[in-house]
Formats: sequence, structure tokens, C-alpha cells
Amino acid sequence: MRQRFPGTAVRYLQADFTQPVELPPLDGIVFANALHFQVEQEAVVRLLRGYLRPGGRLILVEYNIEHGNFAVPYPVPFTNWQRMAAGAGFEHTKVLARRPSSFFHEIYSALSW
Repeated sequence: MRQRFPGTAVRYLQADFTQPVELPPLDGIVFANALHFQVEQEAVVRLLRGYLRPGGRLILVEYNIEHGNFAVPYPVPFTNWQRMAAGAGFEHTKVLARRPSSFFHEIYSALSW
């Protein structure tokens, strides 16, 4: 990472993202393939939003499916993400990309700020 992005500071931390963690205000968060394991998704999104500085951004990567299954028990289709992001205080949300998934229809990335 350091070689590819020499001007970027990255700090790795192993923690439970459903519990508060002491962090400085962050510029951004990448949250990939994790929210669909949480029953209390809105609480997790509010917690993550609280780590961001004003104007901070969150990139979400999730499956765009409506019904859960053994691998994605609590799916987050994009329409649900828009609602959750707005409820957590994000003023803007847009899809960055959509890709077919060989497992569950489609996977998407979204940017919220």
C-alpha cells in the first residue's frame, strides 16, 4: 500500500465494527461485504457515520438482492442503502458501479457523503 500510494496514511485496526472504537475523525471508510451480516444495520451505519469528519465519505460494497439466504442473511439492496444512509445523516448517495455476481445476481458499490 505504501509503495502504491506514498502520500496516503493508512492505519490498520482489528476491531468489532458494531462496537464503538476510539478513532480520530476519518476522511473515509470502505465497508465491503459486511453489513449483510448485521441484524441492526441502521445502528452500525450511524456508528460508522460518527467516525467521519464533516464531508467524510463512506463507500459501501454489497449484494443488490432483496431476500436473504445462508451467505447473505440480511441483504442490503441499493434502495435500502439509500434510506439507511439518509437516516444516518448522509446527504448524498450514488451508485459507483454495478457488476453481475456469479453467486447472487448483482453486487454494487455506492458512495455516501
